[in-house]
Amino acid sequence: MYPLGYVVQVVKAGEQLVDSQRVINLLYQIPTRPNRECITAADSLINFAYDDAGEVAADGLEDIRHQLTISIDPSGCQDVDDALTLSRLPTGGFLVGVHIADVGRFVTRGDVIDSNAGRRMMSFYAATRKVYHMLPARLSEDVCSLMQGKDRCALSVYLQTDDKLNVTDTESTVCRSLIQNKRQMTYEEAQLIIDESGNRRLPWTEDSVETMVVYLHRIAQRLRFQRLQVARFCLSEPDDPFCNVECHDAHQLIEEFMIRTNCTVAGFLVAHFPESVPVRRQKSPDEDEVNRWGSRHEAAIQVSLYFKQFDMLSSILPGNVPDDNSDRPKKISVLQSTIDHLRAAVESRNLKEAVSLIAGESQHPLHRLAMNSWFQIQVSRPFCFETCINFSFINYRLHHVWKKDKMPLYSCL
Repeated sequence: MYPLGYVVQVVKAGEQLVDSQRVINLLYQIPTRPNRECITAADSLINFAYDDAGEVAADGLEDIRHQLTISIDPSGCQDVDDALTLSRLPTGGFLVGVHIADVGRFVTRGDVIDSNAGRRMMSFYAATRKVYHMLPARLSEDVCSLMQGKDRCALSVYLQTDDKLNVTDTESTVCRSLIQNKRQMTYEEAQLIIDESGNRRLPWTEDSVETMVVYLHRIAQRLRFQRLQVARFCLSEPDDPFCNVECHDAHQLIEEFMIRTNCTVAGFLVAHFPESVPVRRQKSPDEDEVNRWGSRHEAAIQVSLYFKQFDMLSSILPGNVPDDNSDRPKKISVLQSTIDHLRAAVESRNLKEAVSLIAGESQHPLHRLAMNSWFQIQVSRPFCFETCINFSFINYRLHHVWKKDKMPLYSCL
């Protein structure tokens, strides 16, 4: 007997990236076509207009339009969904405001936009650089976008630091607010400010974009150090401390505040709705597999600056299970192209490039193999779902991390 069926579509063979992406879209049923009914509903939406502070307060919003607010995004970005503020506290510390576009002001539960977003679940960023948005462009690129000079509703999360720029464990504030983006920056602009500041002491100056970016960068770097210090396993690639990719520091600035904000919001939701907030966690890597990996790549691990940032040498190298496939050369291989680039960096006195070439993991073949194997061990672990958690653990939505005590971390869906 033969199964009955009919051909619904013929996918032609191809060798281009777009051909492979088309197959993936079909295989995983990625919704690539716009929903016309949803677009029509979105086109009828208009932004809220507030004439005075009384109207803002009556609507349950904190009016912070007077504060210097900035956003940092790729050049040409239209869907600006987050912005930052920074103010000095009487204690000498700072109050960091992370402001996320408040889509809930325009989407009603169960309406056509909400239903369409529920089916899509998320915005899908294809390998072809095509973006299939969860929300119509009218929302994501217009009425909700935190564009420069426009009054916008936002969900705001406030983080406090001490006078050393370390974010404290003080209970964070989550509220709705009305903001106005004063400066829509690109990553290139922010990186230039960070590079020019160097390590010199910079006095705090109110209403200065340059000072604000530098202080946000330094707070973000402390957040990053604290986060990686408690991590044993990390999937994020690359977390190379000597990576020299374009605008590396500016990207980390935004990433760290988004990670911390996601953690704060997830904790807020679980505290208020402990029985109904869906959470997920990824299981920890198998210990035997990790030990075999440590034995196989011992030579690279011992001289790796990447793995030292996770404080893992002491927990992985001792007591490794012997492995017949272990690569333990007496010398560390360096590509000739890396040596050539290093020579050019030294001759041009490009210290940053030279340090990156020497210490960057991706420049050395054995280190790269160790990193790829490390990521593969972790990404293959399954996710499981729970409805109630102990949220004393830290959540990193962008960088999935397990703490040294092997207890799981959680992500809100």
